[in-house]
Amino acid sequence: MLSESLRRMLRPFITLEGQAQSALDLYGEVFSDFALHALTHHAAPHDGLIMTAVFEVKGQAMRVSDSFISHEWSITPGISFFIDLEDEDELNRLAAALAEGGLVHMPAGNYGFSALFAWVQDRFGVNWQVNI
Repeated sequence: MLSESLRRMLRPFITLEGQAQSALDLYGEVFSDFALHALTHHAAPHDGLIMTAVFEVKGQAMRVSDSFISHEWSITPGISFFIDLEDEDELNRLAAALAEGGLVHMPAGNYGFSALFAWVQDRFGVNWQVNI
């Protein structure tokens, strides 16, 4: 059961098509503080798909869902998750792990606005900006 605070908060919602469990698996491997709070599946005949899952990374609760309807749109890099970090090794590890099978928009480097920054898109199209 979700706590009252998790039920009532504003949070990002990621819509995928048949890849929500794979995304949860990746985020569980990549983020040491990953926590899965709730997971429900669609009813048959789509019961192999996740209706909604609530998970948390870096203190931010998020939702992910599998749509069994094919949409004309997908995830855009214009919306991304921005994570402030304190450790260069963690930034490099996260950027590399999240970019595997995805894209690197900006490789880890000093772009003048922070000590170290990277912008990557994971294999599901979700964009992550990691920053020191």
